Amino acid sequence: MIGFRFQKLIEKLLSVKFVIFIVATVLLCCGVLGGAEWLTVALTVIAGREIQKFKFQRKVTSEESLGSD
Repeated sequence: MIGFRFQKLIEKLLSVKFVIFIVATVLLCCGVLGGAEWLTVALTVIAGREIQKFKFQRKVTSEESLGSD
């Protein structure tokens, strides 16, 4: 059980969106990016995650409707 959760955590940490967010945060701390640029990256990462959730939810719903016919 713990091994499975640890594996899922590693997968999430290695996702492209998370890596982009971490790189943007490091660049913000180093003074390379400004607050507006960091906010743009953060909002893009959040929006990407929400779109991914919506697409997955829609896929599950369409598959469930196929099984009930």
